[in-house]
Amino acid sequence: MKSKEGKLVSIKLNFILNALRVFSTALITLATIPYLNRILGVENIGKIEYIYTVITYFVLFSSIGIPMYGIREVSKKRHDSKKLYALVLELLIILLITTVISYILIFGIVLQIGYFHSYKNLIYIMSFMVILNNIGAEWYFQGMENQKFITIRHVFIRVTILALIFIVIKNSSDYEKYAVLFVIMLYGANIINFITILRKIVSYDIKYKDLDIKRHLRPVFAIFIATVSVNIYLQLDTFLLGSIAGDRYVAYYTLANKLIRYVITFITIIGSVMLPRLSYLYLNDRIQYNRLLKKAFDIMMLLAIPSTIYFFLFSKQIILFMGGTDFIVADLTIKILSPLCIIVSFAYFFGFLILYPQGKEKIYTVATIISALVSIVLNFYAINNFQHNGAAVVALIAEAIAIFIMLYFIKKDYNLRTFFDDNFFKIILVNTTVAVTVFILKNFVLIDDDDFVWTYMSLIFIALYFVLLLGMREKNMIETLIRLVPKWQYGKNKS
Repeated sequence: MKSKEGKLVSIKLNFILNALRVFSTALITLATIPYLNRILGVENIGKIEYIYTVITYFVLFSSIGIPMYGIREVSKKRHDSKKLYALVLELLIILLITTVISYILIFGIVLQIGYFHSYKNLIYIMSFMVILNNIGAEWYFQGMENQKFITIRHVFIRVTILALIFIVIKNSSDYEKYAVLFVIMLYGANIINFITILRKIVSYDIKYKDLDIKRHLRPVFAIFIATVSVNIYLQLDTFLLGSIAGDRYVAYYTLANKLIRYVITFITIIGSVMLPRLSYLYLNDRIQYNRLLKKAFDIMMLLAIPSTIYFFLFSKQIILFMGGTDFIVADLTIKILSPLCIIVSFAYFFGFLILYPQGKEKIYTVATIISALVSIVLNFYAINNFQHNGAAVVALIAEAIAIFIMLYFIKKDYNLRTFFDDNFFKIILVNTTVAVTVFILKNFVLIDDDDFVWTYMSLIFIALYFVLLLGMREKNMIETLIRLVPKWQYGKNKS
């Protein structure tokens, strides 16, 4: 039985919808973080971020690698509805089991530890993240390339929460109310996802005899190990900061890290919307697979490199705007973390766009396990001696190690020179020119630190970047321009 939902959806449309989700989150962050930091204060923000990190480990455990595995498997079976919804039900049953185990661990162990008693209410509130994350099954909608459904409810929920934050949060004692709103903002709409999927499963009358849960355990576990390893060096630094240095340092670090990670999320949208298509093309059209892979790489670099430069050059202005003078010590932290925009983009590209569609997730798993072990060892020393800045340095080292390990294996089967072609070096040249020009203007011409100068310099940065890309005839910019303005005859001389 062929599924009507199996129709291939435009990658461009998926990108726009995914970008809309990230932009809505980013805009709400820009609108609320300065307000929340000033109203709730450094300590309360640190508490929320610390418990968020603790509960995130249980979210990670209970999801057991299914988010990535589900995207790939759904994309393979989306043309056969009966098999598709049998697959979805199998994965949901696994998630139900792991969710129950997670709550046993949270309430049976974590809350029995004396250290966490002062965080008890926050743990109760934020533990809802576990079940809400697992019933949402966004992997189903992503595998079906149905970004429209996710985007509509995502934007609606975030706009609603934005209004509620300014209505409800009035003083520092409201931090638990903010925790409730935070959980709803992240996962509340997943209830709608669950109802939608449940109706589809019921409509196809899936029988127990049609299910084969065991077949998923080995591949899911392999992805789970890799995901755990990644999240160890994504979350362990925050956990250790809270445990060793205190909530204040968590607040400093998470402000800088969160801003960087939001930008990285936007950059890796390229990969997330292309992953289902790349998985399909790798099996069916290797030439188109390679073309799409190269395009993904170029676009990710077009975003990642200038983001790194911008965060480094304007770290002080960004921190003062987002956190105020209480957070100024995070200026150096954001400078240290800024290269993550490039490093994580490389890691995502190699791990999920090359290795994963080829079924070589074991290489990615090995790379992330080694990186996680390095992160654990180094973080104890770095955080004890350098607090939030030490954690930032370790984050860079851990991500870089993962890249080099993946490169070692990828270069044996793949010609990496195809990525580092003339077009890539145009991108490098443009970014170098922009960085030098803006650095000189910022430090020797327009040296005032007020918001007007920052805005003016930001506009110069963006305008100069796009003008130089067009002047250098960077391939993706020219292709975009041709689509936007067909009457311009750039196509005749396209590089």
